[in-house]
Amino acid sequence: MNRQRSGLLSEEEQQEWNTLLQDPDNEQLIQEELLRSLQEDEGSLAPDLAKTPDLSNQPEPQGNSDWQPVLQRILSVDKTAGRRRSILLSFPILKWSAAAVLALTLAGGGIFFLTKNKKEPKSLATAPSHPARDILPGSNQAVLTLANGQQIILNSAQNGVLSRQGNIQVIKLDSGRLAYQTATSDKLQAASQATYNTITTPRGGQYQITLPDESKVWLNAESSLRFPTSFTNKERSVQLTGEAYFEVAQNKDQPFLVKAGQTETRVLGTHFNIMAYGDENAIRTTLLEGSVQMGQGNQRSLLRPGEQGEFDTRGSGIRTKTVNTRAAIAWKEGYYYFDRTPVQSVMRQIARWYNVEIVYQGAIPRDEIVGRIPRTAYVSEVLHIMELIGIHFKIEEHKITVLS
Repeated sequence: MNRQRSGLLSEEEQQEWNTLLQDPDNEQLIQEELLRSLQEDEGSLAPDLAKTPDLSNQPEPQGNSDWQPVLQRILSVDKTAGRRRSILLSFPILKWSAAAVLALTLAGGGIFFLTKNKKEPKSLATAPSHPARDILPGSNQAVLTLANGQQIILNSAQNGVLSRQGNIQVIKLDSGRLAYQTATSDKLQAASQATYNTITTPRGGQYQITLPDESKVWLNAESSLRFPTSFTNKERSVQLTGEAYFEVAQNKDQPFLVKAGQTETRVLGTHFNIMAYGDENAIRTTLLEGSVQMGQGNQRSLLRPGEQGEFDTRGSGIRTKTVNTRAAIAWKEGYYYFDRTPVQSVMRQIARWYNVEIVYQGAIPRDEIVGRIPRTAYVSEVLHIMELIGIHFKIEEHKITVLS
């Protein structure tokens, strides 16, 4: 792979390489190698993309003079007429001087490789300048509803103590994160005054909260979490709608329970992601560290790191599979990571993060997307990348029409 990208293959080796690329049996291996190569490039050219962004202080999107995206169409395979296309994209946001793009089309396969070099590119597809009414990405936005019904708009609230509920203080930290802290050491008082709060993110919003037991939760767009102001029962129980990433504080004497839709996820202390949106056909729990038990009724499934439990809301039960955990938590790290993701699923994610309505005109595209895109991009930049591989759109106010 590295010799090919560096242009060091002989004519005979290049012919052999082309043959390998056009063999459908090699498609998965090629995608894995290309993704690995992209990750290495991003590490050397744009190291800040690999860092976890501070959700409390997400950078504003830059103008086109500062954001010159290198748009990479790496793999577009359509080997048979009836088969779905698989498209590999990478969208690292780099300074213009960092790289140039040279596109090479291989006969018969529709495969695009992009090689960085110091020469001017023969063909470069740059993102369009931002339209006057371009749609901005989401930001830190949430509403906290207290037990008495009072609502606090967190993104506009000042840092410091927002409320006192019994001996529990609700604090907005300097980082923007919401935290619950006990004002005294009187646990009996805390037990008698435990109440429930709910934090809700709108479309186009995300937020982070530290629960009373020091567990940390990242909420994705259009999500909500209901939780007690102090964990005094035998179980630390919370209710989730939408999507959240959990880093649960260990307490073997008090298991942590997440109720999401028709499922329950039981843990002692671990890192995991739950996706439970109402417009998806499944509830998915993805485990990164520790172990969790996902279940519904009498049906239970024990997950190990790197596994995902999927509950089919249409009634097919729970199945467990090994997955790319990076794709499951990419939203929390500040980017989209698509791994053979259908266009409809991609558009649902866009709808939540950019607070837009998605409609389809004509047949729904059957393409699958592989790659990564920063969540800090304007919607026009995201759509422009998809237009490069033949999916077209029309934007009207906050409605995006996918054209056939």
